[in-house]
Amino acid sequence: MNKFSDYFLKESMGKKIKIGLDLHGVISDMPEFFSFLTDILVKSGCEVHIVTGGATDDDKQLLKDYNIQYTHFFSIVDYHRKIGTPTSGKHPKYGFEMISDEEWDKTKGEYCRENGIDLHIDDTLIYNNYFSTPFCRLWSHNNHGKPEHKDPRHLD
Repeated sequence: MNKFSDYFLKESMGKKIKIGLDLHGVISDMPEFFSFLTDILVKSGCEVHIVTGGATDDDKQLLKDYNIQYTHFFSIVDYHRKIGTPTSGKHPKYGFEMISDEEWDKTKGEYCRENGIDLHIDDTLIYNNYFSTPFCRLWSHNNHGKPEHKDPRHLD
């Protein structure tokens, strides 16, 4: 019997599938599931892009502890630092230099468009306003509220 991953992802699709995954509120809320999914995807020749606001040492440890597989890692914070986007103030929890809401919110959509992502999974609906590639909103229903430091624009 053929495995789903062997048949569907390798043979029937005919092109390399590219999946974008948010870290906070997606991978972090369902690490066992995303460990399973990313393992199948990467072993099947797909690209898995972690597309996140930023990653702390704890976040990197979570990826390691759960053996989350990925081929690309993109951080909004690192990207805007690299290109010199104007900043104002510090993030209340993580301490990185903050950029405008619009610059922040549109960055994931631009990354996915420029990198040919076939589907991006995120927990923040406002980002969808800036996507032209398919966007999937994840409600993990894990009974954890959004962290207090989350911007109110990211809570609906």
